[in-house]
Amino acid sequence: MSLAGAVERGRHLAAWIAARRGRTALAWAAATFLVLAALAGGPGVARDEARVLERSDAALRAPGAVPAEAPPFAAEAAAAARALAVPLGLSHLRAARLGTALLGALLSAALALLAWDLAGPAAALLAPALFWAAPRHLHAGLVATPDLALAALAIATALAWRRAVVDPDARARVRASARAGLLFGAALAARADAWVLLAALALHAGVARLFRAAPAPGALEARLRGAPLALVSTLVLGPLVLLAAWPALLFSPLARAAALAGPGAAATPLGAALSGVPASLQPFVAAALTLPAALLVALAAGAAHAMLRLARALRGSAPAEQAADEVLLLACALAPFAAAAAGIAPASGGVRPVLHAMPFLALLAARTLVAAARVAWPSRAAPLVASLALVVLWPAVRAVAHFHPSGASAWNELVGGAPGAAALRLPRQDGGEGVVRVLDAVNARARDGARVWWPSLAPAALRALGRDGRLRADLAVADGPDDADLAVVALDGTGRDAEYRAWSAFRTARPVAGAYLDEVPLALVYARPGAWR
Repeated sequence: MSLAGAVERGRHLAAWIAARRGRTALAWAAATFLVLAALAGGPGVARDEARVLERSDAALRAPGAVPAEAPPFAAEAAAAARALAVPLGLSHLRAARLGTALLGALLSAALALLAWDLAGPAAALLAPALFWAAPRHLHAGLVATPDLALAALAIATALAWRRAVVDPDARARVRASARAGLLFGAALAARADAWVLLAALALHAGVARLFRAAPAPGALEARLRGAPLALVSTLVLGPLVLLAAWPALLFSPLARAAALAGPGAAATPLGAALSGVPASLQPFVAAALTLPAALLVALAAGAAHAMLRLARALRGSAPAEQAADEVLLLACALAPFAAAAAGIAPASGGVRPVLHAMPFLALLAARTLVAAARVAWPSRAAPLVASLALVVLWPAVRAVAHFHPSGASAWNELVGGAPGAAALRLPRQDGGEGVVRVLDAVNARARDGARVWWPSLAPAALRALGRDGRLRADLAVADGPDDADLAVVALDGTGRDAEYRAWSAFRTARPVAGAYLDEVPLALVYARPGAWR
């Protein structure tokens, strides 16, 4: 088949998918799940994911007994996925990550549906691609952490919320309001800072109410004294779902309420590297340094375009109802950044604290590309949209392929990629996950019965890798370098004390193996004489 024929077939397939709103969402959900499930075995196990796996172990041993120190959604999803998939032959780690793959499918479907409602079929096809075409976004979809879960539930909540506010049919509003409340409760059970989403949604409800006729005297909204159904549902059903998922909130309520208010600011390697940047700007700087440059420009243009549309609506030069949708998208995109700047979001690396803002920014970028094509060349808008999408997506997709499976080590062109980030002392990885890339060498070259010191790897991560056969069974775990034959050290921005201790104990500073990204070391193996074959 010629290239022209392949392009033509692709165009017809895209047109067939985009012919129906539900068909587009289903296609994106299926494609997302298949890709995430296929790639889920690649990344290593960082400390945050190790905590989720440890709590999922507790859930499997005693259902409903997940430790109560954090919202349980991620651990329960990992436990459920393991219970279903491990008997089918999947490894424990890959099975646990299937829960994240399902949530990724939900994110793509909800994002496509909301983009269709706000900007049409072309934006529905493009918006999920813009979200997933960032290395760190894809990496979040491949590991069992709460960040992708919150992003998926946030966009799904916004979709249901908007339908509950703007749908002209009263029964449809009631159903959508119930969905919004349930989804918001699930988001609260995913990550403690999800409550800031309520402020964005309430702001949208207030703006939408300004441009909507008063409810009929017999309508449910009227009996509730005019309160929007979605707001009532969210305030009632959200906490009920949270309590059902996290019964420990009923005990020590003050401590749990403090946890829900926000974990507070905490030092991170990235925060230390950006110590010269004001705290209010650090989330924006982190996003600016990690997103591929072309994608970053598209997202920024999308936000600027939304602000312009909002200003036009408020001035009266555009339909007044347009203001409510712009407020919804902008508020949902900016609230996570505000929470991260205030220290409410969990302290973690890269864009993870603000990942739930990115679907909304991707939608804004998709709508902007479509609008720009229609203005620039109305008669040839479709091929121009495809060309603009290629300009934005091609460098980003290349970056995804280049950094996988170390997506948490991705830095963009503004800092010179991984080498430039290392020169600026930015974190090279997320919580020791690069160690997995030297396991094959350790298994092949370590002497029989060798004792290995793993200073950068969480004990739960080590158990997960051993359980799946990723480590030789005869290798023992050493408590420190003095009684170890090997030391496997990850360079993740938390200091080099472990390396110095290994050098002193083994009397050598030369590694016997390592994992590198663009010649930047991510993990190094040190060995005593005779311990490495």
